Amino acid sequence: MGDYDAINEHNAARAHAEDWPELTGSPDQVRWAITVRQNKIDEFDAGQTPEPERGRMRAVLLRETRAAVWLDNRAHPWGVVWLANLTEAERAALLP
Repeated sequence: MGDYDAINEHNAARAHAEDWPELTGSPDQVRWAITVRQNKIDEFDAGQTPEPERGRMRAVLLRETRAAVWLDNRAHPWGVVWLANLTEAERAALLP
């Protein structure tokens, strides 16, 4: 088992323990995307967003279950995935 395998397994166990949704895609995509998702959630958690917005924003991030989306956005800030997963009503509520 390589270093990345151990990291991916650790992050999969964390996601399972927190009852995050399963990711979909090929087995290789899912293994890698689990760690990318964890990194993005960690990036979000390191921010200064106050509650209750923090909980709602985190829930929007976790709506994304497609491994390919996490992989495609791995070089972008967490907000890219968050914005893509807002509902129309949530987007409208953000506008002045």
